[in-house]
Amino acid sequence: MERMSVIRLSAGWSSGAVLQHSEPQQLSGTAAPKQLLRVTLQSPHKLYQVDTHTDAQGVFSVDIPSQPPSGPWTCTITLADVVLISLHDLWFGQLLLFAGQSNVGWPLARYPDQLTAALQQLPAADDLCNVRCYVAEPADIYGAGQWLQQNSASYPHWPALLYHFSHEYAASTLSSQSPMMLGLVDLSWPGSAIDAWTEAPIVASSPWQPGALFAARLAPWLQQPFAALLWYQGEQDAMGKEAAHYGDKLQYWLHSCRRYAGWDFPLLLVQIAGFGRPGLPDLQHGFVQVRLAQQQLAAVTPNCALVSAADLGDVQDIHPPLKAELARRLVQALAALLSGQSAAVMWLATLQQHSAGTFLQLPVQAGAARWHCRISPLPGFYCADLNGHIREVQAELSADGQQILLQLPPETSMLLYGMSAQPQLSLYTAQGEPLLPQKWSVPAVY
Repeated sequence: MERMSVIRLSAGWSSGAVLQHSEPQQLSGTAAPKQLLRVTLQSPHKLYQVDTHTDAQGVFSVDIPSQPPSGPWTCTITLADVVLISLHDLWFGQLLLFAGQSNVGWPLARYPDQLTAALQQLPAADDLCNVRCYVAEPADIYGAGQWLQQNSASYPHWPALLYHFSHEYAASTLSSQSPMMLGLVDLSWPGSAIDAWTEAPIVASSPWQPGALFAARLAPWLQQPFAALLWYQGEQDAMGKEAAHYGDKLQYWLHSCRRYAGWDFPLLLVQIAGFGRPGLPDLQHGFVQVRLAQQQLAAVTPNCALVSAADLGDVQDIHPPLKAELARRLVQALAALLSGQSAAVMWLATLQQHSAGTFLQLPVQAGAARWHCRISPLPGFYCADLNGHIREVQAELSADGQQILLQLPPETSMLLYGMSAQPQLSLYTAQGEPLLPQKWSVPAVY
């Protein structure tokens, strides 16, 4: 890309970029004040050309009509026949945004076995693949990133989650028979709290300040067309003193993002993975509070799907390696969102009591006969009495796979499942999704 320092373009517009297909685009930027610029967008079959003026501050903007999946395109901006900037290898395809903490952006190089497997799956030559990954500048929140193709040179820098996501996407119903370029945008920042990603009135310079990452990384992309946003964040807040307020902060974050974007974009909300040693339930633990907040938001938010990673954690590493399984769940949820199906299938059970005993009624799965347990009797269920004493509960999956039969002591006031920092989840749908962590109040039996 030939580039002069006198011109800057809006997020997403650089050589090798993937732009959202079938949506009008706006190409904006800054150049010298009060100049006549010519913008030329060209593909092998189309030519679009428009003239525009920069204002007194050098700002310009042009509308680009929507284009079907297509490419490659070039984009040239000229001033009096002098080329100011020339972009090449642009594609209109499917654009997905990924934001949050380091579990989004942790590169394949951090997982040597996964990197080796990825390199072995490459073709003999580094041919162009139908997927690109945008990796933001790792040291400067305002620094421009770069678009990476799938090849041996770039794979160590690919976020592991996005690499596995691209492969699951290609194998899913989302990948049509006709080639469509897939663009995956990594906007993550390690160790970031949700306050930094939330719109704030003051322009911040440090990534740790409220509003900093929203302004520098997220907002520029929210102003461009995209298909969906994946949000995987919360570990930093779970380890701090504000975990109990994460639910309110998460709700405000999403409200401000959708308001800024101007539409209720599809949201894939990742429920944070387990971390630390398994133990007794602790409703005051930050990881438990954040997970519950994520479930509660997804349950009441349109066009939102919760994808749980609660069972994919690691005892000693806050960056669990099971990226491939999380990617599989994400692609499955995205397919449901984009097809207009019920956005958030909340896999929660209902407590029921009658004369024969107490049981949990499991939600009915469409097209599946039953739930599946990995260990029997089912671990991970606990009860608490009014004095706060906690003990494990014996639980069995019924023969038809639709109920959990429980043996509760008479003094039980609350039933708990998955309410620890490193939860032990034991029930899964036929598609491999876990029954979500949950708590139930148990009415006294007189």
